[in-house]
Formats: sequence, C-alpha cells, structure tokens
Amino acid sequence: MADLFGSGVSGLLAYQRAIATTGHNISNVNTDGYSRQQVEMSTRIPQPSGAGYIGSGVKVDNVRRMYDQFVTEQVQNHTSQDGYLNKFYDLASQVDNLLADPDAGLDPAVQDFFNSINGLADNPSSTSARQVVLSQAESLTERFHSVDGRLASLEDSANTRLENIVGEINALADSIAEVNKNIGLARDLAGGSPPNDLLDQRDELLRRLSEYVPVSTVEQEDGAVNVFVGNGQTLVLNDDAQGLGTTRNAFDASRLEITAGRSGDGPVISDQLKGGEIAGVLDFRSEVLDPTRNKLGRIAVGIAQSMNDQHQLGMDLNNELGDDFFTVAGLSTPSRALDHSANDGSTTVTYQVNDASSLTESDYRLEYLGGNQYELTRLSDSTVLDTFTLGGGGYPDTYTSSEGFTITADSAPQTRDRFLIQPTRTGAEDIEPAVDNVKDIAAALPIRGEKDVGNLGNAELGNLAVGAGTDLPTVFAEGPVTLTFDAAANEFDVTTASGPSGTLAYDPSTVSSADFDLGTALGADYADIGLTISGTPLDGDTFTISKNADAVSDNRNALELAGLQETGILENQSTTFQSAYGQMVSEVGTRTHQLDINSEAQKTLLKQAEATREGISGVNLDEEAANLSRFQQAYQASAQVINAAQSMFDTLLNAVR
Repeated sequence: MADLFGSGVSGLLAYQRAIATTGHNISNVNTDGYSRQQVEMSTRIPQPSGAGYIGSGVKVDNVRRMYDQFVTEQVQNHTSQDGYLNKFYDLASQVDNLLADPDAGLDPAVQDFFNSINGLADNPSSTSARQVVLSQAESLTERFHSVDGRLASLEDSANTRLENIVGEINALADSIAEVNKNIGLARDLAGGSPPNDLLDQRDELLRRLSEYVPVSTVEQEDGAVNVFVGNGQTLVLNDDAQGLGTTRNAFDASRLEITAGRSGDGPVISDQLKGGEIAGVLDFRSEVLDPTRNKLGRIAVGIAQSMNDQHQLGMDLNNELGDDFFTVAGLSTPSRALDHSANDGSTTVTYQVNDASSLTESDYRLEYLGGNQYELTRLSDSTVLDTFTLGGGGYPDTYTSSEGFTITADSAPQTRDRFLIQPTRTGAEDIEPAVDNVKDIAAALPIRGEKDVGNLGNAELGNLAVGAGTDLPTVFAEGPVTLTFDAAANEFDVTTASGPSGTLAYDPSTVSSADFDLGTALGADYADIGLTISGTPLDGDTFTISKNADAVSDNRNALELAGLQETGILENQSTTFQSAYGQMVSEVGTRTHQLDINSEAQKTLLKQAEATREGISGVNLDEEAANLSRFQQAYQASAQVINAAQSMFDTLLNAVR
C-alpha cells in the first residue's frame, strides 16, 4: 500500500515540476536569449519482492536547458561581424555622400576656378575678369576647407563613438562579472545543478557584447566564464571586470586609441580588434577617413604647387614676375613632424613638399636608429622606403625622399625616437590664396619676341617660355637679346646689349622648325628660356627678344595657368586634379558599395544562425501547449493513483473492524 502511495506522490511531484517548467517556457517566449527548458525524469529504484522488483514511481533528475554551445558561438561571431560591417558602412557612407554631392563636393569649385582663368585668358586686360579669378580662388580654398572640415568632424565623431562603445563594453563586462558571481552562488545552493536562467542571461550579455567587440570565452569549473578580446587581453576574469579604456594616440593627441584595462594605462590594442562596432570605427578611420583626407590634401598641394610654379613664370601688371598664387603649410613653409610621446630627445623634425607629383596618400614614420642612421617607413603598406644618414656633417641636416618631400632634423635624436610625417594631411585645411590684388595676377609672359620688319625670309619665332630658374631681370637688364641668321654658317648669332653671346644652329635645308633653349647661348645662369623657330630665314634676318613690359593684353601665361586643369600633375604627372578627385570619389564609393553588399550578406548569415539557435533553444507555443495538456493528464492520473490507494486502504480497514 505504501508503495502505491509513494508512486502516486512521486508522479504528482514530477508532473507538477514539469507543468511549472512548461509554464516558465510559455512565460518567457518573448524573453531575449531565453533557452527552452525541459524536465528530465527517470524511474525511482524499484523495491525487491519474492515475485520480482516492484516499481516505486518517478523522480526528476534535472531541468535541462536546450542549448548548443557551437550554435551560440556562431550567433556571437556573426553578431560581431554584423556590428562591424554596419558601423563601417554607416560611417563610410557619410564620406561617400559628402564627396559625391555636386553642391558640397570639390569638383564644381575646381571647374569654376579654371573657368575663371579661361575667362581671364579671353580678356586679360579686364579688371572684372581678374577679380573673378580672385573670387573663385577664394571659393576654391573655402571648398577645400569645408570638405576637409566635415571629414575632420568625422574624426571627432569617431572619438566620441569609441568612448561610447568602450562605455557600453565596460557596462556589459560588469554585468557578466556579476552574473558569474551569481552563477557560482546558485550552483552551490543547488548542489552543483546549473542555474539555467542565469546561464541564459550571461549568454545574452555575451551576445550583446559581441555587437561591440569580438570575444572568446573559457568556462571555469565553478561555472564562471573568463572573457578575452584582441590577442588574449582579459576583459572579465571570474567576477572581476577589467574592461577596456581609451588613451591619446602616441603621435596625435587628438586621436583616441583603445587600451586593455579601464585606466587607459594598459597596452594599446586598437590593431588587435578585428570585429564588432569598435573595429568598424577604427577601420573606417584608418582605411577610409585618413586616406581620403590625405588624397584631398594632395590635390590641394598639387594645385598650389603647379599654380605657384607657373604663376612665378609670368608677368603681372606691375611689370614684376609673379609670386605664389596659393600658400599651403608644408609647401610654402616647413611643417613640424609629430613627436612620439615616448621620445627622450628634444629634436625637432620638419618636412616640406618639394615635388607634388611624387606625393602618395600615405603617412610616414621616421625612426632614429642611432649613429646618424634614420629609417623612413611608408605606413600605408609598412614598407621601409630608405635607411639614410643625417647629421654626418653636423646639424641641421636635410634628406630628400623619393616620394616628394624633404626632411630636416635640427639635432641628433635619442635612439629609437620616432616622428610622424604627414605630407598631405593638412593640405586641404591650410590652403589659402596668396594673391589679393588684381594687378598681382601674372597673366602675361615676362618676355616677348618680335620679327624684324625688314626680314626677307618666312621664318617665324614662337612658343616663347621661361623656366623656374631663369633670372629675367639680369638677362634683359641692359636691353633686348637679338637673334641674327648667318646663312653661311646655318646658325643664329645671339647678341645681348653687351655684345655677342653665342649661337643657335639652324639649317633650313634639313629642318622646318626647331626648339631652342636660349640659355645655351646666354650661359647656364639663364637656362630655361625656350623658343621655337620655324620656316626658312634668309641671311641677316633678325628676331628680337625683350622684357614684356606693360603687356596689359598679353594672355600667354593665363593660357598656361588654364592648361594646368588638363595637365597631368599628380601621381608622377599622370593624373589631373579632377581625375584624382574622381578616382578618390570612385574608390570611396566602391568601398562603400562593397560594405553595403557584405553587410546585407552578413545579415542573412546572422538570421540563419539565429534561426538555427531558435530551432534548438526557442519556445514553440504549440509544442508547449501540447506538453501542458499531456503533463496535466499525467498529474491527474497520478492523483487517481493516490485516490485508488486511499480506497484500498479504507476497504482493508473496514474488513478488520
């Protein structure tokens, strides 16, 4: 009789727990991260008898969490990659929209500026045309400032986002550490049984954490998990949340980096983070934002240097050679390299652009190796460009890089001192017009050539041009230079106001035209005075070259300036300004489009992983309703067993009264 009562009671207790667990599942059907629970039962130890073993009922062995570690980790990994691509795409699309905007982008301003120079070439004596050039130069520099300023604001935004993400990571790390502690206590109270709801809570915290940073976990014997990021940096150790921190970049204090540990004094691990929103921000900064600012700055430096070089070869309305048209720090004046925060020396390193056509989009690291030896590394691909000597003959000393800039050190650094060189980073920010008076625009060439009216041949003089090294005031200080053809010698005799200077060979029987550098006749100090003679001169024919004074209507240098728009200036003189800008826009657009495609593909993978987890751990209300009905019937049947045992017991008592 006692066995019958025991069996009935065991069934009541078991199915009561099954019903309670089913109700718990139903109640948490919409709880994020909840894993369906299932009561596992087994038979109680049967009682021996002469007729064999008699069953004694059922017992609850465990409340099992329907959980798959591999699938859960897959969800976390896909969540991390989804967070990375979403954040990267979000930020990159802002740069893409900025550069491609026809109203806010650079291309219209460049076009308007060169249109104004073409307008000046059409009417070089017009004061209004000259004023339009000055106005468009101002508009162009303002557009450079505007675009670069918006890119710089994204740099500030990246810092803010990193601080916010680190705050979220640390808050989640604190929660995981607290749950670790509670899991240990709960296991002790339950004799080692796993606290399913706390485990689900921790898994959900880890999933949310993986949105921000990829993690790896190691479970301890007491049920706690240690959480690691990067290359094994500890985020959570048992119930201690060590977290992450931020610190200023060792070269650029305006830029934040990520450190292990909240204090910001730990090792910098920015380069070790390869997923999650935090890596999306960091990779956007290094792979899109920095190269874009450098490319934009390179265009600004290229425009400034080419305009300056050509403008200096022209003559203004004051009968003076042209001056700089634009100023840019690092081109017009040296810029100081950024010192590493750990440098022990007091050396100042400066750099200055000397050849815009050789500039790249990269930054550079200069490191002092000791013994007057320096190492220059291009950071875009970590290539060591050169190891060279400075200071062998004393300081200051200068080194010229093959990539368009010079480096000057004013003293010997300490060994392993490092410096960051950014030849183009501030170009768009710093460019300014240098000409502010319409009379200072050098639209004319500084020399002019004339054909003597008494010439009998049909030879013509053309293509007069001057180079950067020409000392024009000295050449024409005493008067014009005369070219007189000597038919017997097939050459032009070059004569200055001081007398004969040299000859230029020209044989009309073998050539129809020839290009000359007048400097070969005048001497090396006056190189780069170019001219072309064509046709057939006769003996005694004369040409005169003189200073182009009061050339109000001369547009020859304006035409040269306008021609810079279609001239290859950048990338070893293979790319125009607008082509370089178009390439920059295209590269950012292509990268943004790839991120969009990859992000959508990653969302699909994440949904598939979540569906797989849901199939294993999710609550199905139809299934739970069926279980509830089945467990209720079993509970009622167990109650009937107890009722039958009671009736039998009453019958037995009545029989012996």
